[in-house]
Amino acid sequence: MSLFEQLDELAAQGEPAALLTIVRKDGSAPREVGDKMVVTADEEYGTIGGGTVEHLAVQDARSVLSGADDPGVRTYELERGGNTGMVCGGEMDVFIDRVRGQARLYIAGGGHISVELAPLAERLGYAVTVVDDREAYADPGQFPDDTDVIHGDYDEALGDLPMGTETAVAVATRSGTFDQDAVAAALDGEAGYVGLVASETKADHVLDSLTESGYARRDLSRIRTPVGLDLGGSGPAAVALSILAEVSMDRHDTTGERATRLNLENLVVVRGGGDLGSGVVYRLQQAGFPVIVTEVEQPTVVRRAVAFGAALYEDEVTVEGVTGRTAADIDEALELLAEDVVPILVDSEATVADELDATVLVDAIMAKGKFDTGTRRRDADVVVGMGPGFEAGEDVDAVVETDRGHELGRVFYDGTASEYDGEPGERRGYTHERVLRAPVDGNWSPAVAIGDSVTAGDVVGTVDDRPVETEIDGLVRGLVHGGLGVSEGTKLGDVDPRGESVDPAKISDKALCLGGGVLEATLRLR
Repeated sequence: MSLFEQLDELAAQGEPAALLTIVRKDGSAPREVGDKMVVTADEEYGTIGGGTVEHLAVQDARSVLSGADDPGVRTYELERGGNTGMVCGGEMDVFIDRVRGQARLYIAGGGHISVELAPLAERLGYAVTVVDDREAYADPGQFPDDTDVIHGDYDEALGDLPMGTETAVAVATRSGTFDQDAVAAALDGEAGYVGLVASETKADHVLDSLTESGYARRDLSRIRTPVGLDLGGSGPAAVALSILAEVSMDRHDTTGERATRLNLENLVVVRGGGDLGSGVVYRLQQAGFPVIVTEVEQPTVVRRAVAFGAALYEDEVTVEGVTGRTAADIDEALELLAEDVVPILVDSEATVADELDATVLVDAIMAKGKFDTGTRRRDADVVVGMGPGFEAGEDVDAVVETDRGHELGRVFYDGTASEYDGEPGERRGYTHERVLRAPVDGNWSPAVAIGDSVTAGDVVGTVDDRPVETEIDGLVRGLVHGGLGVSEGTKLGDVDPRGESVDPAKISDKALCLGGGVLEATLRLR
């Protein structure tokens, strides 16, 4: 039997194989360009030279078969010090490709779902077999000509059919007992996909019975029930489509998510692009959510090295690898989202959330209960407030604790966060001493930069002609942008007494913790 005949036979049995072909040879390689061999999970057919080089190539081929590595060319060095340890004095390139076996779908039960599922699967290239223990339902006339129809007991009929990783078994019989027999046969045959059409109660009964029969929970976890992807619709045809969609997703090891470049179904709008809100934006963006930040026209962004709101002054900022850019309007914001960039919009009321029907709205203004930000529970499917000023279950769906301590980042789905005590977080015994504030109303002009080291008494800037001095030694961690008009008492910056051990370009532990809380609420409530 030739290698290609061997491949055909393996494919007909539903067994995947790797085809190895020598595509380049240099020096004293043991075989010639074009020589081939076939490798399965357990067997080898033909040879590309034997010895260490073939042993390594077979290992690589099985890695490709398992999905651990991609198909492609592998180079084997046949000289002292090379990757084979051989001393032939040459080099050989081997192309390793994965040849899939014939995709098979076995349907246990010849009822309405089976009648819809069989022709749909055959159009996608599956070899379909239907099994039913009732003669009236095991009627070839109900199915396409190429569908094999077997009248017999589910366990025996399915047990006699070849199975493997390319085999899917969809179980839709008329009773839990027959479901159990069919599922057990699929598990015993190590089918690549096992789906059970059943109500929750019926599925629990089948799984419990299989457990009592000795099947391990790790085996039962492979059973897809409720079966199929959630595609909507009703009736046998819709169920058949959802089953086949899931079968195809599993066979090709894909996510089943939309392939569109921009998916706004999970859009999150974050009100406030300060350092804490930016920690939230970072967490959500890294988790795959499209995020738009809304801000006032001239935000007082203190820790602007880690704040997306700073883009309103600098046009573009990058926070730990995530880029944020100013967007002039919603259309430009959508264009930026398609480029995996976080848009920052001047939109003090976050009207974009309503216009784009955002799934989640996060209020990260950090008003600390001093005033009503206007955020309401009706503003999105999920509304999350950060810190005091919100009540979960009333004006928002969830509140994230922002006060440092044991509760930091905790999500409340009922009630409120801790009240604001007016005291900045403690650093090496310092609290309010760390904060730089405007002594009068006027225009702010900084004399230092973020990241500079300062000593107590240093002038760090002026408001009009009044100097602003630091009370402590440390590193300038935050400064609002120069040229801003500020009011007396406005926070202009902060000095961290920990000095150079702090990196002002990294998101703080607090901001990341708050981001984790918002992510939890988002995943739980959306």
